[in-house]
Amino acid sequence: LGEMTGAGIPVPPGAVLTAEAYRHFMKDNGIEVSKRPEQIRAAILAGRMPDDVKAEILAFYQSMGKAVRVAVRSSATAEDLEDASFAGQQQTFLNVQGEDMLISSVKACYASLWGDRAVSYRKEKGYDAQPVALAVVIQRMVESDVAGVLFTQNPASEDTSEMLINASYGLGESVVSGAVSPDELVCARDGWVKKQVIGSKETMVIYGAEQTVTVPVAPEERNRLSLTDSQIKKLVEKGAEIEAHYQAPMDIEWAFAGEELYILQARAITTKAAPEFDKT
Repeated sequence: LGEMTGAGIPVPPGAVLTAEAYRHFMKDNGIEVSKRPEQIRAAILAGRMPDDVKAEILAFYQSMGKAVRVAVRSSATAEDLEDASFAGQQQTFLNVQGEDMLISSVKACYASLWGDRAVSYRKEKGYDAQPVALAVVIQRMVESDVAGVLFTQNPASEDTSEMLINASYGLGESVVSGAVSPDELVCARDGWVKKQVIGSKETMVIYGAEQTVTVPVAPEERNRLSLTDSQIKKLVEKGAEIEAHYQAPMDIEWAFAGEELYILQARAITTKAAPEFDKT
């Protein structure tokens, strides 16, 4: 996210609570990682945020404005590697408002590093012997009308010129979590839609009083494509720009608020052995 921000890619503003803060928290609370995962999680959730770390978090949050809605997102040191994608292994909290909820969400992110699924995946991939830590991204929420995922090379095709878009209404959580059948579009790199399947999109995730809620989508909205032609073109162009920046095929989470496009995440595609990227 920091690299994309520096490259002028439209990432929502935020900050990173570094992995050093996690290590400080663990040491300050005397939490030993040699214990069972459930014991580590319980100790983290019961732990006290060190005063200096808490002051840093709250100072940044207050600088964003009054009761700003933020996403609190995990970023582990062993994550999105060339041979493994840890997407979804650690937790993300959306529509976090208020200082107490923010601090609690940071601790919950820390605890999720020791979730059974995350621990098992690290062991399976051979990373369990490495010391791991967790940074936390605190980022202004985008109240999106439509959101989803873009693969800059279609994982289901050998044609490296094809991009694949999955899109649905509301926040991107619906698509990322697999809670809905999204619209699926196979696009050429100029934005021409080669194939489209309109998904059922029965529900969408929106802001609630706290965090998020799932609500039904109106029948007339379900039966039409969630993206406009101009949005598709803008998304494909931005995907090509991000791919060129990283010189690799990318898996990108995105959101539109009106016609304003925001990039929420980008990682190398690990869903298949992607063809060699042509740098010419």
